[in-house]
Amino acid sequence: MRYSTLTSWAQLLWETLQDEGIEPRSVFAQAGLNPALLGDGNARYPTDQMHQLWRLSEQANGNDLLGLQAGQLWHSTTFNALGFAWLASDTLHDALGRLVRYARLISNGLQVTIEQRQNLYLLSFDADLTPQRSANLAAVAAVVTMCRALLGPSFSPVAIHLKHRYHDPANAIGQFFGCPIQPGALHSTIALDAQQAHIRLPGANAQLALLNEQVALENLNRLVLDNLPARVAERMLKHLPSGNISAAIIAQDLAMSSRSLQRKLQAKGTTFNDLLERVRQQLARDYLPQSQLALSEISYLLGYADQANFNRAFKRWFNTTPRQYRHQALARANAG
Repeated sequence: MRYSTLTSWAQLLWETLQDEGIEPRSVFAQAGLNPALLGDGNARYPTDQMHQLWRLSEQANGNDLLGLQAGQLWHSTTFNALGFAWLASDTLHDALGRLVRYARLISNGLQVTIEQRQNLYLLSFDADLTPQRSANLAAVAAVVTMCRALLGPSFSPVAIHLKHRYHDPANAIGQFFGCPIQPGALHSTIALDAQQAHIRLPGANAQLALLNEQVALENLNRLVLDNLPARVAERMLKHLPSGNISAAIIAQDLAMSSRSLQRKLQAKGTTFNDLLERVRQQLARDYLPQSQLALSEISYLLGYADQANFNRAFKRWFNTTPRQYRHQALARANAG
């Protein structure tokens, strides 16, 4: 099974295109996605086709802030049971914890982490499959919209670090978030006041939150159990920087034999080496536009013994060198 994303996330893009006077049905058709699934809260679209949908929507709209518009349309049904558990949480901190635990329900390639640094909570987003620029901005905008659903429309984060740069001459991004914005970060991150995150919320309902969290857990277990390639890719991400990665190590993480892992992957139409190659390609495309990362550091993060091995693999994948790819990516970002 491939990576997949809740169709209700695509619903926000459908509504945004409509608001912009663009017929969304034709855009969805070009991406090979059936709009009839939008009404099913448990339905999912393949993530690679979701990326195509974002690309096509960006082209149709011609607005670099498409994601900002889409994220603001978040509502409680967007994330199914997770959305309702969020609204019933005792505190923002509790809600954020639920988002971290069940982010893979939204997209099973999505990783959300939270860490405390002095008086701040840092909520960071990353994806196994690199999202489009608009999708990344939409995710950050959606979470801030979710926070405002709990804390009121005047809520603003302490700071926002965005993975990409956007053409925003009217400063719409800054006006929406209401805080300092730092583009070009390795991961998109929302900095939140830790003290504010522990204030008890007026809509807190522990029983309702628990009931919806149980539904979210059941859905997540079903998704994870059915998606072995995604589970393998997730373990690969953790082991790559060590350079110590093999089918035997990943199989041990998943409590199965190496032979059983290879057999089950073949039944899913892939192999361990194919997945490793795909994960490295995706990470390389993700890291190279980040100018603060040296090429040698990227080689390390991808699990290569030296930069020369990385250079050869990258040239085989994309018929260009990492340095040339970075130059072109940065030129495109600066032009936008």
